[in-house]
Amino acid sequence: MEGSYIHRRLWFLPLFLLIFILTTGNLKSSAQIFFLNNSCDTNYISSYTEDFTGRTFSSISFAGLSFTDENLDKDLSYAIHSKFTVGLGFNYSVFGVNLGFSPFHTSLANSKYGKTESFDFRMNLYGRSIIFDLYILTHTGFYLSNPTSILKDWVEGDDFPLRPDIQLFSAGLVAQYIFNHQKFSMRATYLQNEWQKKSAGSFLVGGEFFYSHFQGDSSFVPSQVDPPEFFNGYNFQNSLSINLGINGGYSHTFVIKKHVFLAIGASIGPQISYSVLKGTEDDLSKEGITFGLNFNFRTGFGYNSRKVYVGLFFINENLMHQLTIDDASSMFSLGIFKLNFAYRFRLKKPIKFLNPNYWKFLHPNKRKE
Repeated sequence: MEGSYIHRRLWFLPLFLLIFILTTGNLKSSAQIFFLNNSCDTNYISSYTEDFTGRTFSSISFAGLSFTDENLDKDLSYAIHSKFTVGLGFNYSVFGVNLGFSPFHTSLANSKYGKTESFDFRMNLYGRSIIFDLYILTHTGFYLSNPTSILKDWVEGDDFPLRPDIQLFSAGLVAQYIFNHQKFSMRATYLQNEWQKKSAGSFLVGGEFFYSHFQGDSSFVPSQVDPPEFFNGYNFQNSLSINLGINGGYSHTFVIKKHVFLAIGASIGPQISYSVLKGTEDDLSKEGITFGLNFNFRTGFGYNSRKVYVGLFFINENLMHQLTIDDASSMFSLGIFKLNFAYRFRLKKPIKFLNPNYWKFLHPNKRKE
């Protein structure tokens, strides 16, 4: 009940932060200058944010949590059963929506990796100079992905140990500023509504907030763990962390003959975390302030032109922090592989309710004559 209460309170926090960032752009000049400005060097970038970009896609997303005993150099790693998803989506202005479903369900895969029930919401809101990645994820059903190295007498080839009781709720917001935004486009690779025609790159700086909560009906540490001194014999069934960090990095898109591209980028930075481990008994809870690192990696390649985009990209987010147990740490990872085929349609009239350039409350200085 306690976890459900926290989830209800934090579910809307990333959306609140997003609205706050957009609207407070008016404090200095206007949100259009702060976030929506589409001016760029047209020798390097062709922007089609006023076009309607439709796409078909296929994707595989993943999430996992690992606990490390640094004295023993041993990891306990849990992962979800990643599924192949296909769907349709669109982008217009700074917004995008993708709707997908998993067409393949096999009892053989479920018996090996377990059944995972998921709600996976990701929003990429990319302005010219500032980008936001929003995550809201729930997964029920995990499997132990490294039984060979952590369990006693494990036989290679057996089905993975399943934990259908483990539940994850995670919400996060990553924001970054693109310094060379006049010549370098993140939208071209990851939103498909621009075309990077010449090679360019940029340094990035930003911050992020993540909340993650794992809970199970019994201890995350199996009774067959080898060695039994793992985590000093501490058994816990609940792991919660609230992470706030900053990051910096670099991203570059290499372009061959205007159309073929390879994009690659990474960011890293320190974070402060409020970490809670709840033991299998009420008097064994451990909580406190710890420190760690966040790491983001993006890459993509494909073909881009005036109307057509065909490409594959991969985005990976990792959060590592020390636990409230001596010489112990955890790492939460999530990511997605996505293959896109996109086509851009020119519109005769703008879709005003989807384009913040037409939202009057974002432009209070514009008055009717």
